[in-house]
Amino acid sequence: MKKAKLVLALILLTSTTYAQFGNKSIGDFLSLGTEDANTLANPYLAPMANMLGAGLNAGWYTSAKTHKTFGFDITVTGAYMPTSNKSKTFNVADYESQLSEFKLADPSNSTSPTVMGQMDNRPKLVSQSDPFGTEISMPDGADLDYMVTPMITLGLGLPYGFELKGRFTTELDLDDYGKFSLWGLGVQKEIKEYIPGVKHVPFLNMSVLAAYTTLNAVTGVEFEESDGDLDVQSNAYTARLLVGANFPVVCFYTGLGYGNSNSDFNVIGDFVVNGETVTDPITQNFTTSTFDFNAGMRIRLGIFALHAEYTTGEYSAITGGVGISFR
Repeated sequence: MKKAKLVLALILLTSTTYAQFGNKSIGDFLSLGTEDANTLANPYLAPMANMLGAGLNAGWYTSAKTHKTFGFDITVTGAYMPTSNKSKTFNVADYESQLSEFKLADPSNSTSPTVMGQMDNRPKLVSQSDPFGTEISMPDGADLDYMVTPMITLGLGLPYGFELKGRFTTELDLDDYGKFSLWGLGVQKEIKEYIPGVKHVPFLNMSVLAAYTTLNAVTGVEFEESDGDLDVQSNAYTARLLVGANFPVVCFYTGLGYGNSNSDFNVIGDFVVNGETVTDPITQNFTTSTFDFNAGMRIRLGIFALHAEYTTGEYSAITGGVGISFR
């Protein structure tokens, strides 16, 4: 029951993240028309997409040593990603040349919040074809200091030093918070026996890992009298070399590897924009590729285990969890 409550709390944190900006802020971009809305929605959403990719590639392992055959673990994990200051704003002037209809009303005021930030004195845009010079404020952000990606991770030991891994968060409909689901598969292979010197050190372990995770989240979007959904789909891949030291109660582990993510943020539905009905008015795709390094520690008390780790890269992540582990 305690684990179930922990998972629900993590899911609520994550779903609230999407709901905070989905209901209003992303819809406000449609005031600019679909073409300019898509141009400026890209830098606005990019920090969340990049952080999401980093979080999905974290938390795949708690040891460089694989389970023995039919050994297993079940772990409730959460990846916490703090928002850096540079991820909270972007410069509208950098994208002004790509706008078809609008331009900055005051070029000296061009710093605007991303979805992760928040500002009172936001830049204003003016239509180049509007004879009255009506100004439109840039949409505000949700003032998000972090993102949390929750999941349940499973590991099953197989013959020949292999371990099959899976992770999931079952799809839940959380009313005003929207819907959220996640699943992934991975394989870890112990390679200590192939490394001269290392194979003769009892407490040292080495392995390689390849894993894939996919996430889907949906929350409502409103614009004037129209409404629809913000659909977020993200796929992440990682390949890593793991090195660790295992002792009777505690183990330490590190991982060095490559991560890639591909995320789609789409506003779907029929919206009335400038007097015309537009279907699926905003579509954004983000791709990230990065090398990162992490270090962590796991403590075992019988079959129960606690772990925590820190991943450093373009976007950092703090991962922790509790679970049970056998063999």
